[in-house]
Amino acid sequence: MLPQEAVQQFKELYEKRYGVNLTDEEASLRANNLFNLYKITYIGEPSIKDFNKKVVKSHDLKPDHN
Repeated sequence: MLPQEAVQQFKELYEKRYGVNLTDEEASLRANNLFNLYKITYIGEPSIKDFNKKVVKSHDLKPDHN
């Protein structure tokens, strides 16, 4: 996750370029997605072992019956 300073800088650049003022939450989401895309593009995709560690199996999910 990017530090708040980086998210704020992204937010300012986004508003300057597109004329849209993002909320902090939206700016954080977009900035982190862009950074993750950059990492995958330039560093490479994580190995399948890393992917399997992060995947939630559907049978592990419990329905919420409140």
